[in-house]
Amino acid sequence: MNEVLASAPTETSSVQDLIQAWGLHRGKSITIEDEVLPAGVFGQWLSFPDRDVLRIRPGELSRERTIAHELGHIALGHHGQPVADYLNSQMQAASTDLVAYMLQRSCDETHAWPREEVAAERFASLLLRRLERAAAEGERLSRHRIDDALN
Repeated sequence: MNEVLASAPTETSSVQDLIQAWGLHRGKSITIEDEVLPAGVFGQWLSFPDRDVLRIRPGELSRERTIAHELGHIALGHHGQPVADYLNSQMQAASTDLVAYMLQRSCDETHAWPREEVAAERFASLLLRRLERAAAEGERLSRHRIDDALN
């Protein structure tokens, strides 16, 4: 979390600002896209060699938290499991529709990586708490305030 927050300009005050700053810091852009996702899936992170995409369910009430959670996966260096390996471990043969559905399932639904999900959720909670505290005090997020809070 320190590295994510330290990468942001002192005027950063939102999760979207942090997403943009973290992408610039890493040299790999992060975009947020609205995407209709299966029931129970609120967000997904797709990693490509040149960019990351966060797919968020349109109208999601906890949009900021979902975005912060997906940012947590990126910042914590999560890799998940290659899709082909996961599918092979779960079934011998499947219809095209079933495979397409499973490709949209979240880690949380499949319980494939519960430690990563818990870590991403903790990251999101801590990040949002810090942003809320900065807003409540009427100040913008600054590197000095974050350093003080972490020490």
